[in-house]
Amino acid sequence: MSSRVNPFIAWAAANSFLLALISGVFLAFPFRVEMPLVSTVGIEGVLPFGDFIRGIHFYTGQLAFLFLLAHIVDSLRLRSYARKSWFSWFLLIVTFPLTVFALFSGYVVRNDEIGSSAGHIAESLLLEVPLVGSFLNHLIMAVSKEGVHRIYTAHICVSFLLFIGLCGWHFNLKKIKIYDLAFMGLLALALTLIYPPLLRPFEPDLSVLGPWFFVGIQELLRHLPPFWAGVVFPSIPVVALFGYKKFPKFSAGILLAWHVVYFFLMWVGFNR
Repeated sequence: MSSRVNPFIAWAAANSFLLALISGVFLAFPFRVEMPLVSTVGIEGVLPFGDFIRGIHFYTGQLAFLFLLAHIVDSLRLRSYARKSWFSWFLLIVTFPLTVFALFSGYVVRNDEIGSSAGHIAESLLLEVPLVGSFLNHLIMAVSKEGVHRIYTAHICVSFLLFIGLCGWHFNLKKIKIYDLAFMGLLALALTLIYPPLLRPFEPDLSVLGPWFFVGIQELLRHLPPFWAGVVFPSIPVVALFGYKKFPKFSAGILLAWHVVYFFLMWVGFNR
């Protein structure tokens, strides 16, 4: 069995992330944090090709996240963690929750019904974190007091930190080709044309679902206290990844069981 990770998965993750970053820069200029939803609607309706740029930004972010998950699975399967130092392994694992945050904060920033609901739920969950919850909320969220100002700043900072860290530690930017970026851009554009990322207007609907990857947590919050559903449970796969280097079989079992439970929760949430 080859010890190299699948080059297509790694290539697709890197190119998708870079395209999400580039398209995000274009969207940042007309975006106004004081009126996020109005700005987003204006980008789609007034800015030339604004709806396509936003669609490319949305789908390249989604693709980067999905390919990152596939890349992690591929790396674990090939035991690439055994060839890395603890510090390198730590840095790589940190990219996973940071990528989740970058993706999640993108939903919150647009401030439609889905984003607004997700932001307030996330704020309440952050406040459940012992000792540092209030500080973290003040640092990156605080949507109830500051609107999307802080999380928009955090969204930009985390995205660029990921870019700098990954380029410095994990992949060579010089190896990314223009035609590779064009291919992923065309894929994201095709997804935009087939299924555009529509904004959801505010309606008196109590059954609002958050971002698709957040639905499992949202469903679990119906059955468990916020601390266990929104803090402890989402931390399990991250802790298991950290422990994979020393306890690979045990950590693999934890990750498998966690994902089975989470996919079941997502299925229940989507079919409620």
